[in-house]
Amino acid sequence: MVKFFNLHDDIGTDIFDHRDSEPNRLDDYHYPKMKQGGIDTTAIVCCFADAETTWQDMVDQVLYVNEKIKESKHYAFDYSKDIRVFIAIEGMCGIKEGAREKIHWLYEHNVKCASLCWNDHNALACGAKSGNMPLTPLGIECVKAMNEVHMAVDVSHCCEWNFYDIQRISTTPILATHSNVKGLFNHYRNLSDPQIQMIMEHGGVIGGLPVRWFVTRDESKQTLDEFINIIDYIKEKYGTKQIALGFDFMDYMDDPTCMVKGLDSVAHIQNLANRLIERGYSQEEVEDICFYNANRYMETYLKY
Repeated sequence: MVKFFNLHDDIGTDIFDHRDSEPNRLDDYHYPKMKQGGIDTTAIVCCFADAETTWQDMVDQVLYVNEKIKESKHYAFDYSKDIRVFIAIEGMCGIKEGAREKIHWLYEHNVKCASLCWNDHNALACGAKSGNMPLTPLGIECVKAMNEVHMAVDVSHCCEWNFYDIQRISTTPILATHSNVKGLFNHYRNLSDPQIQMIMEHGGVIGGLPVRWFVTRDESKQTLDEFINIIDYIKEKYGTKQIALGFDFMDYMDDPTCMVKGLDSVAHIQNLANRLIERGYSQEEVEDICFYNANRYMETYLKY
């Protein structure tokens, strides 16, 4: 079985939303599927998509997720249990002042990766669906603070102007945890060839995203093979050493049909490893894409 490093899954928000009805959801619901799929390391993402989100909203969710990971029988912030995890933030819209202090607090509470925004426009940045404008002064302060503590800056949801601002400001290679390529499908959430080149030339990593509506508009082609075509596209230009995976599974929030056929949930990710081999990828390339590239980035730049 190939082991996997998943750079993006909104599990933090999921377990927080179920905190009253299913207080053991992380172990009882998520663990069996991750174990079946072969997850070695995963991001536990706390998602904040509303510009009205407060800093206290972020604190409450991050503290709860920390508590549940520490209580877990199966998950830990190191390899002391079955699955290693780190907390990530999708959209830091609750930061409206005092960015440096708040970034340091997040890092002290096991947040190793964060995006400044979701698709929204907030006090830090502009999302890919909300226009195209520079980072705000507070957003610049955030990026610098993230560099100070070795927290990865995730560019997956930001607009192009923000992308290039972050690349220019950041002293650490940037990370696109869950993004595809505009060269195959011109979607606002996908990366252009110049953006991909910028990430690759500066030592970053791109996590491919098998959510079907970011792969192709043609429903008949929203398949595992079409997703692998995205990996092929990057491999042909830059090789496989900076390709990773950010699955962003949604079966626990919406339904399995959000994903490409063949990857309905994390339980089925060995299908991807097997199909990559069938498509001519070497065992080393498959292991790099599925685990080692993301792991190398985290260990090299984030002191993980």
